[in-house]
Amino acid sequence: MKEFFNLHNIFFVIGGQGISYLEFCAVIFGLTSVFLASLARAVNYWIGFVYTALLFLMFLQKNLYTNMLLQPISLGINIYGLYRWTRPRKNEKNKKNQLQITFLTNKQRIMYLLFLVTVVLVWGFILTRLHLISDVFPPARSPYLDASVAGLMLTAQVLAAQKKWECWVFWVALNIGNVILYISAGLVFMPIVAAFFLAFNIIGVIHWKKEWEKQKQLC
Repeated sequence: MKEFFNLHNIFFVIGGQGISYLEFCAVIFGLTSVFLASLARAVNYWIGFVYTALLFLMFLQKNLYTNMLLQPISLGINIYGLYRWTRPRKNEKNKKNQLQITFLTNKQRIMYLLFLVTVVLVWGFILTRLHLISDVFPPARSPYLDASVAGLMLTAQVLAAQKKWECWVFWVALNIGNVILYISAGLVFMPIVAAFFLAFNIIGVIHWKKEWEKQKQLC
């Protein structure tokens, strides 16, 4: 029991890769949060708060400071999302008195794609300069690839906070990329995790569309 509370200890080994209690707990909370989100349950945000905190600690432990710095941003978006989902305006409510699922207009889709490109370019540039600011940050190996992952994640989170169906398109794109990236890197555990995330993303695509169609029938 004492070892369990030391979250940095190795919980199990798979494919020669040691998985710590901290990583395993983060995966469980992450998968739970995404599964609940795929079912349009607002409680996913409360699980997500714990997930964000665990990711912060995990990235700190692994000296992945750029990923660590994203977590406070994610936390802010999640707080906004919980507020929007549970306190919608009168014309935005569904039968559960929560925020309705909606689709972006074509103009909004273009705007969010531009937002994604901007995040990738700005964050990628910051990553190329971060090690010059302080020796604490190691030189980025793939700054614009890392920035693309961050951009997809932040865009998906912002859209999810507004309960826009398109958020799942960004999540699916992100996790397809993650599965390919992890496999090409020779990892074993992380591709499995990413595949579970991807499966829940697909559930979200289907379930949110069905919920949106039910909303239309009630209007």
